[in-house]
Amino acid sequence: MLTVLVGVHVVNDFSVTVLPAFLPAVAEEFDLDYSELGILSFAFVLLTGVMQPALGNYADRAGRRRFVLVGGFLVGAGGFLAMAVAQSFWFIVAVSLFCGLGQATYHPQASALIVDTYPDRRGRSLGIHGWGGSVGHFTAPAAVVFTVAAFGWRWAMAAIAIPMVLAAALSRIRLQETAPSPNATLRGALSRPLLIAAVAFGLVGIVGQSFKIFMVKMLVDEGWTETSAGVLLTVILLGGAISQPLGGWAFDRIGGPRVLQIAAIATIILVAVFAVSSGAIALVAVAGISFFQFSLFPVSLAQASRLASAERTGGATGLVFGVSGLMTAVTQPAVGALGEALDDIRLALVWLMPAAIVGLVLALGMRAGEVVSPDPVK
Repeated sequence: MLTVLVGVHVVNDFSVTVLPAFLPAVAEEFDLDYSELGILSFAFVLLTGVMQPALGNYADRAGRRRFVLVGGFLVGAGGFLAMAVAQSFWFIVAVSLFCGLGQATYHPQASALIVDTYPDRRGRSLGIHGWGGSVGHFTAPAAVVFTVAAFGWRWAMAAIAIPMVLAAALSRIRLQETAPSPNATLRGALSRPLLIAAVAFGLVGIVGQSFKIFMVKMLVDEGWTETSAGVLLTVILLGGAISQPLGGWAFDRIGGPRVLQIAAIATIILVAVFAVSSGAIALVAVAGISFFQFSLFPVSLAQASRLASAERTGGATGLVFGVSGLMTAVTQPAVGALGEALDDIRLALVWLMPAAIVGLVLALGMRAGEVVSPDPVK
């Protein structure tokens, strides 16, 4: 099962990461500024944040993880096909919501399946699973920019639907449906430690996500070609192939709060380096931010599963990923608008440092030994 999930994780996270590589071509066709690109990024991930907890809980209660996962790939494929034929900016914004809805289905289901199968090695197993996601992340920018250069952004966008349909078929054939847990309410999964963890991981994560979203367009505006900027982003995201398994390994040994604290401190330092440097040093700082962001993916899922009972894993992991996704969605229009107001997207990205600082404060209040809180939030 883990091998199948690693494979389909490549496809899922590939689709999550393609948007930054498309932004320069889409911006040119529709004459968009950073504020409008922020709105598009907001729409692309909005339903990922909003729907993950509900879809994860539905799968917990109905025992339909495979059904939800397969449906997500098909809905996401339809969203990319609709974006490929968009004739206006607001149409592409509207149909991008389907991409986010499709992406909302994957991580809660995959995480619950893995934790149920490997309860004593959840960090390591989720880290191995995360490696597949990293492959999807780091291959997406280069694959997209080369395809856009050869065939145009519309054909490149439509082509993304092909592996998504194949992933849906593989999941339907190779994964087994799970037993229902009718009493696994979403309210029962909620606890104060879980909500604090969700916000803490989200605050640190939005820094790396924002750098990733705007990096290609930022470099193109600074004189890079779209192809070279996309390839550079691929190189930077390559670090995730190491950091995700490493993060899962560290979770099993020192606990989620400690890993989050280390990642938050490193992120704060690296944003400061980015703020006062340029050229290669600034790009190395961005690579470091990305490295620590990816290390937290399996850690956040493993921590969520530890703070909820086994039958509520989907809802709990959906909440953590959902809060992070919603925070990312809200942040992108703000970063884009600030970049336009300051006429400097680099400075706008630096202003994300306080988010990582608050995330660190919350992480310092988390206890590594916390497990399954029986008291739901009132």
